[in-house]
Amino acid sequence: MFNRKFGTKSIFISLKNGVLRNIQNTQAAACIRESLFFENIDSFLYIFLMLTLVSCVFCDSGHIGVFTLCFSFLQSFKLCIKKGARTKISLYDKAILIFFAFVILSLFGSTLFTLSLKGFMKTAIYMYFYFSALSYFLDNKNKILPTILTIAGLVSFESMIAIIQNNSGILAIAGWQDTSNLDPTEVISRAYGTLKPYNPNLLAGYLVAGISSLWCLSMVNLLNKHYKRFLGFIILLMLATIAIIYTGSRGGYLGIAGFYGIFALGVVYYVQNYLGGFKAIRKRYKNLALTLICAILVFIMSNPAIINRILSIFEFRDDSSIAFRMNVYSSSFKMFLDNPFLGIGVGNTNFREIYGLYMKTGFDALGTYCVALEIAVESGIFALTSFIVFLILWCKDCLKTIKKAPQKTKIIVFSLILSIFPTMIHGLFDTVWFRPQLQILFWLNVALLGALKDN
Repeated sequence: MFNRKFGTKSIFISLKNGVLRNIQNTQAAACIRESLFFENIDSFLYIFLMLTLVSCVFCDSGHIGVFTLCFSFLQSFKLCIKKGARTKISLYDKAILIFFAFVILSLFGSTLFTLSLKGFMKTAIYMYFYFSALSYFLDNKNKILPTILTIAGLVSFESMIAIIQNNSGILAIAGWQDTSNLDPTEVISRAYGTLKPYNPNLLAGYLVAGISSLWCLSMVNLLNKHYKRFLGFIILLMLATIAIIYTGSRGGYLGIAGFYGIFALGVVYYVQNYLGGFKAIRKRYKNLALTLICAILVFIMSNPAIINRILSIFEFRDDSSIAFRMNVYSSSFKMFLDNPFLGIGVGNTNFREIYGLYMKTGFDALGTYCVALEIAVESGIFALTSFIVFLILWCKDCLKTIKKAPQKTKIIVFSLILSIFPTMIHGLFDTVWFRPQLQILFWLNVALLGALKDN
């Protein structure tokens, strides 16, 4: 039995660090460290990271994967060569690794190994990107705010595109809304942006995951007393909210409701514990908040198509889209019950092959339309449990960091919560989370906490 000092974790870390030191101390490594390329390797890494983020908006999955792998491979090369390069494993990282271990087991337990391998490779790339981003930001904390600014710029761009598409009355590419029982004035023109494949639910998911960057920058500028910039980012935040409404994604509506709900809880906690209650807040800030809330409500109430879309959430079986999802939920849950421990294997191609044995006639599907159910179906109950444990541990570290960190770090970390959990709320009713555009933002935000919590 290993004691605490000489436990398996200590032995693993010692072996890993020993291998790294052996590589780093070779003559070839010394020559590489003296090269001009290696002196600027962090700049090259940041270029590939920016290309990864930008490609999420304009490129297909293949190109996004190429830039993601370039960044990850280069970061691995840096770790092998640079002396003193840091690696760090937190408690929630262990939960992620356990989750990934069950994904591997589900791959080898799948009856359709070849099809499952394709989905597994995507998951492996996302895991590789996460640990690469974590390692990069541990050494480059000064790049965190510029990265958030880049995300904010891309979210603002997509918001403008969505607003333009809606106002130009763009036609749906697919049957994105049940119009059989609607008056023409109640049909919303669903914006889908530039993300590929074109899908309003994907755009909504991307905006829900990225809108916290606009909130973060507005609060940082307020903290620094740059009031014009603060107001500018608040306006962009409102435009992004409107863009989410224009997607007509009901999962996105629930996600943005979660965003503002969590934000409201954070405001109440901060005001009560740090400002001495709401009476201490300046009147102009109260008026600004009230004006923004009223503006959003007036905007929604003045648009019958938006009101109808929101109310349709509660129609359940009376709405064809919701009825379709409920049938998929039922069939997918039966799949889970038949494969509860290791699942059926990873990936939507693998899912479709097996789903055909369970589906009700006429209700074909690419996935379960629920992230939690999808993980359970693909990789089993233990994978789902470890993923939920990861989210809980990650949130716990966020709250610990918020309590002890400097003011600017508090803002950034809270913005990470405002990204991760609204995305998961959206994910209860859609599976766009498995798309690379959302996976990149999700794991990037998870990685940022690892770099910030030691500040």
